[in-house]
Amino acid sequence: QTAASDMTMPEMETKLTNITQRLEKYQYLNTQGLYNTLHLKQFSLEIQHLHDTMSNIKPGREAQQIRTELQKFQKDVDKMYKKNFYNMETVREKLRSLNNRVQTCRTIPQDFLSSCSQRMMTNISAPVVTKMNPYSTSYIAGAWGHDIYNDTEEEYWIQPLASGHRLGITVRFYKTYEDFMAERNHKDESVTDSYTHANAIQGPGTIVYKGVVYYQCYNTPELCAFDVKTKQFRRLTLPDAGYNNKFPYCYYNCFDWTDINLSADEKGLWAIYATETNHGNMVVSRVDFDNFNVTHTWKTRLFKRSVTNAFMVCGLLYATRFINTYKEEVFYAFDTTTGAENNMLSIPIEKVAAGVANLHFNPIDMKLYMYNGGYMLAYQAY
Repeated sequence: QTAASDMTMPEMETKLTNITQRLEKYQYLNTQGLYNTLHLKQFSLEIQHLHDTMSNIKPGREAQQIRTELQKFQKDVDKMYKKNFYNMETVREKLRSLNNRVQTCRTIPQDFLSSCSQRMMTNISAPVVTKMNPYSTSYIAGAWGHDIYNDTEEEYWIQPLASGHRLGITVRFYKTYEDFMAERNHKDESVTDSYTHANAIQGPGTIVYKGVVYYQCYNTPELCAFDVKTKQFRRLTLPDAGYNNKFPYCYYNCFDWTDINLSADEKGLWAIYATETNHGNMVVSRVDFDNFNVTHTWKTRLFKRSVTNAFMVCGLLYATRFINTYKEEVFYAFDTTTGAENNMLSIPIEKVAAGVANLHFNPIDMKLYMYNGGYMLAYQAY
């Protein structure tokens, strides 16, 4: 081993010297502050975008205050440019805060804000369901749950991932809870016939809502919607969303292919992901079912690779972290109604294995559904 190291060391030193030389010209740009002008230009464009968004918002005290702050903020950015004095972190944080306030100020359908929109989750029960998936112990990645807002049937579903715990093409449905527990009378629905098809499922972020399977499309930062009855597909791009293990859930170890996951609560579908423009911090977007487009996007200060999973309850984003092999902890919440963040939570969740592939909430039965090391678990949320 020592001899092998001696042989490769000169080659590594040559590569390092070459990289250093190539970076020198960019280092000059950085030390001279020439990148700052580009950053300020981008900030100005984002401020203008917020101005344009505010022009479509009804007049009100909060709306007027935001408009005033945007105008002052633009002047501050202009002063930085003229005086050649920069405080980029302050500008980024102010821009993030204003963006969240603009999103909250925008009109949301009245029936979207449920009676529990101001209620913080306080407790999670011990598992009320613990069951190995019906395929094999090797299927450690996937998702399962109870169809949300299915008016006619009490369908339970399982979506396993194969091909390196990355891809899936089938969702299994059970008509009743009894059939699910007994592993009988199931029906397998194929979204496509190939793991590398554009409509194949990538990652364990799947959810089923009113008979439609929502998931990340294969090898893209796009959402797919597959209607089980009509067999029709719809696609939606999440702008700037990281994918292909750019921003997976991590903590101690990363769970591959978890860049994008979906969650749903009383009246909404949510996409949870991270972006480069938000520096790898978590972003949550509300998705309109009918038009299948993003209506609102909030940016948090929580680095996505520092959490193990996340889910939505009553318009609040909750994030978990690893405690040990048999316990997770909900430690963080972000309220999309107020833009407030709380990182002082400590709500334990029991589990049976280390890695959490999928975790989401069902507002009908008030349960959390987890896919954990090949096991399917459910909890009552309070």
